[in-house]
Amino acid sequence: MKIFLIGFMYCGKTTVGKKISKLLGCPLIDTDKYIEEKLGESVEDIFKNKGEAFFRQQETLCLYDIKKEEDIVVSTGGGLPCYNDNISLIKSMGKSLYLEMTPSQILSRAEKSHKSRPLMQSMNKEEKLLYIEKTLKEREQYYNQADIRINAFSLTNFELEITIEELLRTNRNVSY
Repeated sequence: MKIFLIGFMYCGKTTVGKKISKLLGCPLIDTDKYIEEKLGESVEDIFKNKGEAFFRQQETLCLYDIKKEEDIVVSTGGGLPCYNDNISLIKSMGKSLYLEMTPSQILSRAEKSHKSRPLMQSMNKEEKLLYIEKTLKEREQYYNQADIRINAFSLTNFELEITIEELLRTNRNVSY
């Protein structure tokens, strides 16, 4: 089985992905890292040198590359489910978990992070919050198609274990 973690940047998809990977004893693929390794440059440089449209195409190609893999956890980039009908591809390949946060929670994480994201790099705090609110609103139609939605801001290991058990045994959409 493939489990895809989706949600806005700074929602902890890679961190939660590592925990699920360890819990299930299967590998984790971080799509951003996969693309960086494949192209030999950082996501930031890909955006700067080749543009967002090129990067979004690479995300879709990444999904096709991992389609043949079995029993993996996939940490997606924040925009990956929202372009090129990738959410449909994700749903056809496995189960999905939306790590949900409010705009203010995302901003809080962004402000504490040492890693800059290309789409918010030159923004001040107020601009970042406006960007997060606007972009999250646009992307939620894709994120909300996940099999399970969970508040990720204060997610405990116990809640994560219960969520994974539910994800593995259900075919219906669930919110926590």
